[in-house]
Amino acid sequence: MTNQKNIKRNNVIIIGILLVLFSCGWEKDYKRAAYLSLQPDTDLILAPFPFNIFDREARDAITLSHYSKEEIKNILEDHNLSWETLNHEWQLDAEDENFSKEVNYTSHYTQYFYDTEIPIWIYGPKWIRTGQYSDEINQQHIPSIYGKILDFKFKNTIDVSYLEKIFRNETTKPEIIVTVVVDQGGRQLYKAHKGAYPFLEDLKNKSAYFKKAKVGHLESHTAVGHMAIGTGAFPKDSKIFSNEIYTYADGKVLHRPVYQGKNKDWDLSEMKVPSFADEWDLSKNNEPVIVSQCYAARAAVGMAGHGKLFLPTTKGSEKISPDNDYVYWQDIKNLSWSTYTDAFLVPKSVQKYNLYQFYLNHKKEISTHFDAKDPIDLISKIHHFQGSEFQAKMDGALFRDTITETILNTKKDKDGITDLGYVTLKATDAVGHLYGWESKEAEQVLKATDKEIETIFEFLKTNFGDNFIMVVTADHGAAPMPEISNGLFLSHERFFDTVNELLPESERTKHSLVKWVAHSQLSLDRDLMKKYQISEETIIQKIMSIQVKERQFFRKVWKREEIPNLSL
Repeated sequence: MTNQKNIKRNNVIIIGILLVLFSCGWEKDYKRAAYLSLQPDTDLILAPFPFNIFDREARDAITLSHYSKEEIKNILEDHNLSWETLNHEWQLDAEDENFSKEVNYTSHYTQYFYDTEIPIWIYGPKWIRTGQYSDEINQQHIPSIYGKILDFKFKNTIDVSYLEKIFRNETTKPEIIVTVVVDQGGRQLYKAHKGAYPFLEDLKNKSAYFKKAKVGHLESHTAVGHMAIGTGAFPKDSKIFSNEIYTYADGKVLHRPVYQGKNKDWDLSEMKVPSFADEWDLSKNNEPVIVSQCYAARAAVGMAGHGKLFLPTTKGSEKISPDNDYVYWQDIKNLSWSTYTDAFLVPKSVQKYNLYQFYLNHKKEISTHFDAKDPIDLISKIHHFQGSEFQAKMDGALFRDTITETILNTKKDKDGITDLGYVTLKATDAVGHLYGWESKEAEQVLKATDKEIETIFEFLKTNFGDNFIMVVTADHGAAPMPEISNGLFLSHERFFDTVNELLPESERTKHSLVKWVAHSQLSLDRDLMKKYQISEETIIQKIMSIQVKERQFFRKVWKREEIPNLSL
């Protein structure tokens, strides 16, 4: 009996130690990412409990998502969630192998594994050794790997000497380096739908595959991930740290998207560092072709950089000014592709890719989850188009046509100067937000995306032989749908309202104690705090008191001085 008590006691001690270690692990991870992302006026770092979503108001409309019981069980197991609980809450028929559920919205921005674990494939047998590597690397290392291959040191170069084992001793340079970003394609997506990506599964055996790559910054957002891939910088230097910034005025929450200036015009100077493409292009007298394509501008710009608005450089007595690169995205109002003409160009190829015409041309061959009777109807359902096979197919076809137009037809493919092509296949992100990456709809889009990557790969082999490098990665993962994880949702509206309860009632709609907030970083109005004698500690306590469905929303709030230097 005594032995059993001792065993139980020892087990409790072991479990306690493991819990402490786990707790320390997540805090250290968060603080490291926070240090690498702190803005000059950031006062607080917010960390929600796992699976909780702090975002704009969820959509008014809900979406009917479809699921496989086997896949859902595997997802729940990966996330330490209970099938029994889900089965009970959803009142599922035990005999049904497939089922459906109305869901609302999910997001991504935290330092939890579902948002940060990403794969990286680097294909280029002449320059890169095949193998599966356990080294922990971030998106910021990708440009430095390119720099190593091209013998090019740029402003944001990171030491990659610890990756020496992946490089071959090859002096010739690739004719093109293509970077493919599967948006929201974190490891959670691939785990959920095994068998849906045969090409990428096979590519593991033909490339340097990093199975422990990770988002190393706050926040795990599209704009930040693409900036990291494009520049090699962390948000503390680039100043790109979220998709949008939230403020409060006249009783309303306002939000400003990244790269959008005060007058709602483009402001590329918001990115305070050059991109790899900016510097590479200028170093080669604008001879390289630079292509960056994504239906979302914040992704295309983040990879490409500043285009013609980059600063000139001087070589000897010669002044070299930057040129326009091919950087373009979708104009939803016109169902076409567009750009910011002060800095970039659109290829002529975009003229063939009107969204509604593309939909009409391909609707017979694509089984999808929406219908559009005319262009206006498609505009109203644009997020469903973007989260479908239509978008995946359009992205791949347009990118290949652009490379053909700008490189192959101009004989740039054999000029000995490395061109750079960036393409984001973003349908995986749109379908993930709408239907959940756990859904059959997401599986369908992943299959289409895998096929497009294979087609891009074969296109490169056909036209460049072995003189190309192709990298495939992701900008972030995503949280499970709250309906699956039992996660909580907190809107920015409620957040501002709650914190401002500390002000006199007459002042609550006129002013805000929060100067701005993203999703993880927050800046305080110190003058207002001083005026009403409200301390930082009081504000932290108020934030920590926020409950949704009688559960505490935030796990931790750190002051700026509590974030130590935990850089890489």
